[in-house]
Amino acid sequence: MNKILLLLIASFIFPKCISQTLESNREKIETAKTELKEANKNFSTCIVKSDLKLCVDELIKNGTNEYKKYSIGGVLYEIDADQSFKLHEEAYLSNTNDKYFLLEYAIELHRKGKYTEAAKLYERYSENTPKDVRAYAWLSDCYINTGEIEKSLLNWRKTNHAENHISIDNAMFIIYGKTTQIKTRSDLRSEIDKGKTSSFYPLLFLDKNWETDWWNTHTQQYFLDEDIKLAQAKLGETNPDFKIIKAYFKIKELEEIGQSEEIKKVLIENKIILENNPIPAFGEFSSDLLRISFVNKFLNENEFYTKRGNELLDLANKTKDKDLLNIYAYLQASVNGTVNPEIDKLGWKEFKDERFVQSYFSAKANDLKYNDIELNEALKDFPNSSYLFWLKAKCAKLENRPVRQNLIELIKREFKTFGTDPNKYSYRLKSYMGTLEVEKT
Repeated sequence: MNKILLLLIASFIFPKCISQTLESNREKIETAKTELKEANKNFSTCIVKSDLKLCVDELIKNGTNEYKKYSIGGVLYEIDADQSFKLHEEAYLSNTNDKYFLLEYAIELHRKGKYTEAAKLYERYSENTPKDVRAYAWLSDCYINTGEIEKSLLNWRKTNHAENHISIDNAMFIIYGKTTQIKTRSDLRSEIDKGKTSSFYPLLFLDKNWETDWWNTHTQQYFLDEDIKLAQAKLGETNPDFKIIKAYFKIKELEEIGQSEEIKKVLIENKIILENNPIPAFGEFSSDLLRISFVNKFLNENEFYTKRGNELLDLANKTKDKDLLNIYAYLQASVNGTVNPEIDKLGWKEFKDERFVQSYFSAKANDLKYNDIELNEALKDFPNSSYLFWLKAKCAKLENRPVRQNLIELIKREFKTFGTDPNKYSYRLKSYMGTLEVEKT
């Protein structure tokens, strides 16, 4: 009887143990990558000049088995989120015990906000790969969003932030980093093909300032070379916009080698900003060129604001360019010590830019109350702002109100952006998690 009972118990327990064991098929994945080299090379060439959707569709045709689907999903992860999800899901469903399939599908679910489903897979992964601290950071984020606060705190402690903060930072970027840059580039080129040549400015600025992660940018040189050729062909050498674009990139080259006088010469020869010449209408170019001019003392911030501030503000309003307005606000603060509330409200209400909201409430921080009407209004306008929820939690604490729920809402948003940390690291998040440990109301 006892032997039968033991056998029955084993029959229930043993299959469960087997189901929790993950396998590694790294060699098969590497084989798939090798077999896909030519397809990936063709894809990389295709996206430089062709419509992105056509390139993606062609690449996907090569996903003839689960390992190739997994690999192609990885290529598309930061390019086409929907196709990446589909491919990783198909790979996972073909073998739910493959460690790599499981992890990538968990990440895909997480990115889509399917926190409960993602957490289940992360738990399986972390049981089998306990040294990967990223899984604990991801679990902490998932559980804070499902309302399982103690589980979130438990997994946060497991991350050992003091020793693993870089891994944690990178882990959250994997989930919440940009995935739209190549699509944005493709869309801008499409606009240019339809005759909207003003799109050359954001297109080329994107190429030059490609976001690698939250902390670094680089030049996508093969995109930049192709897009400059397109600008030259579409606009022509004598076109004023092409002259500005060409001058800007020449200045950036000179800046890298410290050729201050040559930069000044390029600005003057091309009639850009200096000697009362026009300010380019594209704010990100203008902001960079003004920064270079101030740093190299071609211009004085005080004098420029006094003489041309209104011109800059008018241009910002005319073009609805938030970066032009931001330059104006920066100069105003540099000269007057503060930004006028009217400018911050303009940036908030008309330009829909959170930078101005932060500036506005920073100026009135000492008088801010928990039930401030404008703060609640701002939270409706910017519901994903960790900064605004930080203000809300701070006010609650100062007024002896319940803090915990506001803190939880802050942490949810901080995981996604590290938005209250000036350097976009997870140190503030660590502080909030520590506070949550002790705040019980």
